[in-house]
Amino acid sequence: MYKRILFCILSLLFINNLYSQENKFNFYPNLAVDLGGAIPFPLSDIPDGAGGTPEPYPMVGIGTEYTLNEKWQFGLELNYHLIAFTATADVVSQETTFDNGSATYFTGYTETDVELRFVEFPLLAFYHLNEGKRFLFGAYYSRILEGKFLTNGFDGVLSNNKEDTDNAVLPGPADISYSFNQFLDNYDYGLLIGYSYDIGQRIYLWGRINVGFKSIFVPDFNNIDYEMYHVRLNIGASFKLRG
Repeated sequence: MYKRILFCILSLLFINNLYSQENKFNFYPNLAVDLGGAIPFPLSDIPDGAGGTPEPYPMVGIGTEYTLNEKWQFGLELNYHLIAFTATADVVSQETTFDNGSATYFTGYTETDVELRFVEFPLLAFYHLNEGKRFLFGAYYSRILEGKFLTNGFDGVLSNNKEDTDNAVLPGPADISYSFNQFLDNYDYGLLIGYSYDIGQRIYLWGRINVGFKSIFVPDFNNIDYEMYHVRLNIGASFKLRG
C-alpha cells in the first residue's frame, strides 16, 4: 500500500513538471484539519439521547490542478486522513449476534470509540464565482489502512432473553466490551462539496464536506441493526508551487 502511495505522489510530480511550461497544470501540497465520523442510517435509528464528539486531527496531501478555461479547473489529489470520534448512547435491547447464530441483548449506557486511518483520492471540479472565490464539488475513493471500532457498556442488563432487557430496571450489574475491528470494511466512496477562497496568488483556503455512500462495515455485518456512513468536514489550505 505504501509503495502505491509513493507511486501516486511521484506520478503527480511528473505530471506537474511535464505540463508546467503550458501553464495549465499546477502542483500543490495540502494541509488541513479533519472533523468527522460516521452516522447511523436511517437517522430514525439513532437512539434517544445519543451524542458524538469528533476529534480534530491534521490531514496532509498533494494535488495537481488543470486549468480548462477562465471559469473551470479540475483537480486530482492524494490525501492521508486520520478520523476519530467517540459516541455515547442509552440503548434498549441492543442485539449482538455471534458466529454460531446465538444473540445477546443489552440495555444500558454505551460508549463507542472509533478511529480510521486511510488514504483518499478526490477528483475535483472548481468553478470560479468571482475574483478569488470558487465553488468546488467532486467524488472520492478512499482506501482504509487501519481501523478501530470499540463499544463498552456500563451499568446495564445483559441477557439472552430480549424480554429481560426490554423491561430492565437501571442501573444494572452488567458491564460489556465488544470489538468490531474485524468487521470494518477496507474502502469507501462518496461525494464532496465545498468552497475555496484565494488569499494570494499561491495560497487558498478551503472547506469541504464529504459524505460516504457505503457503510463503514463489511456487507455481511449484522451485529448492529443500522448502517453507518462517513460524514466529514475538512478545513484547510493549499499552496500552489507556481503563481
